[in-house]
Amino acid sequence: MKKMLKYICIVSLLILFSTTANAAGMIKDYHAYRIKNQNIRTILPVVDNILSKEVEVKKLTGNAYYATYGNEHYYMKFYPALNDTDVYIVTDTKYDKKNNEVTDFFKSQNYKYETLQDKAAYKEYKFDFIDYARSGALDGLFTLPDGLKPLKRGMNKLNDKMSKGKEKTSAIPYSEDNDSINLTQVDTKEFYNADTDITVTINEYRLKNKENKYVHAFEYIVKNNSKSDIKVEKVYSERLAGLKDITTSTFVDLDKLDVVDTLAIPLAIPTCGLSFGFTIANNIRLAKVIAESTRFAHTLPENYDLKANSSMRILCLKFKDDPQPLQFTVKKLDKTYSFTY
Repeated sequence: MKKMLKYICIVSLLILFSTTANAAGMIKDYHAYRIKNQNIRTILPVVDNILSKEVEVKKLTGNAYYATYGNEHYYMKFYPALNDTDVYIVTDTKYDKKNNEVTDFFKSQNYKYETLQDKAAYKEYKFDFIDYARSGALDGLFTLPDGLKPLKRGMNKLNDKMSKGKEKTSAIPYSEDNDSINLTQVDTKEFYNADTDITVTINEYRLKNKENKYVHAFEYIVKNNSKSDIKVEKVYSERLAGLKDITTSTFVDLDKLDVVDTLAIPLAIPTCGLSFGFTIANNIRLAKVIAESTRFAHTLPENYDLKANSSMRILCLKFKDDPQPLQFTVKKLDKTYSFTY
């Protein structure tokens, strides 16, 4: 019965595809490069300067660009890859992956580059593109709608209602965590607050399981460089992801069929709701999500004594579509200071 439902679902979606693909450009090509030894913060100003002169190019949010040349459409987004930079490209026209406008740009800037080999990064960038395309911002590139959007919206509303009047945070108390983080680090930033002589280093990581579609893991290392003790009275954020957000978002997405993986066509199939999260396989996957996320879903610290010349570490999860900073309130020598990073 389950196989029959899956067959009917796929056939129905293929019919939908055949009748709607003519309304927009069907994706024919998608690929990615890694620019070596060039951090994203050095590359983006160069890209902005060049593409700002192209009337066919529109800058989107989150380091993304969209270009329309007649009937051809191009989506391009830049991602941090620690000391390198990734570039993800989607088009509705076939062209030479080794010699094109993008590789010409790399060569003009003497950038060393290679085809992206990181499968986890590639999959994440594909997810990001599909979500963005479904928002309607890329009217020239065709993707099928998200069949679970109403359910996801309902889950998010329920989470917000349950958290109304409360700070939206995890119920797991803060605890010091000094163990190593065995995840791929994608970015690092460092800030210095002169008033308190505090350095804040922010490291960003890609998670291994399905929740990576929605969140990244963050590590804050807060170092007191002064000779005086500091009281970290409160750390706060307007919007962090807790376990409740992770489990509900991931639960409704576990059974999604992706036509790129299923039929080798660069389009996204919406979920048909088959075996809606109750199979053994899905339960195992959900358990892995919870196990990985729990470490980063503790409450933020309050009234923490940060000794002179010592550090504290804060782990948290941030939504990729809206990564909110942490706001610190600290007291040093009877004076209170606030800063946000």
